[in-house]
Amino acid sequence: MNPAPVGAVVLAAGLGRRFGSAKMLAEWRGRPIVSYVLETIAAARDDGILSAGVVVHRPDDIETPRLAREIGIEPHLNTRPSQGMASSLRLGLNALASERWQPLEGALVVMGDQPLLRRDVIDRLIAAFSPSMDLVRPEYADAPEEPGHPVLVHRRLWDRARSLTGDQGFRVFATWNNVREGTIRVDGANPDVDTPEDLAGLDDQAGLS
Repeated sequence: MNPAPVGAVVLAAGLGRRFGSAKMLAEWRGRPIVSYVLETIAAARDDGILSAGVVVHRPDDIETPRLAREIGIEPHLNTRPSQGMASSLRLGLNALASERWQPLEGALVVMGDQPLLRRDVIDRLIAAFSPSMDLVRPEYADAPEEPGHPVLVHRRLWDRARSLTGDQGFRVFATWNNVREGTIRVDGANPDVDTPEDLAGLDDQAGLS
């Protein structure tokens, strides 16, 4: 099976101000939350659903790049994480644009603080991806008002995505002309871990309590 021409960018360089510490390394069920995300991406790559994977991390985080290298995901350092999520997105897209992974047609943008990332959602996003679509994202039944992640972005939008600043996300794309956005509707939710309370509630979210 030939891998889909899509690479994943895991954004894991957030400052975690609301969490109060390096939240990517906060443990859930004995493991850093970012490890669940990295392993889901690696499994999709190993099964031919993705062609490549990179993770963007903070300068003071040595554990995330170690975890990434162990499973063949390429780490990239964001030396200025205070510039916001957009700075990590630029680094990740530039990495996927490298000649060694040509020609990738899309980038699956994944949040490193969403350990309940589901493989079935990734599979459905890849299946829905087509040359006629600029951006495909999930809408979760339990959180229909929230912007769903991960987001699959066609290569022709990468230059425009690099123009985002601060913590701007893909929601701003809806205000741009001629952006064709598709949505897949899925059950459940894919919660962020922004606070210690969010982390404490993951068992309930995952149906493990």
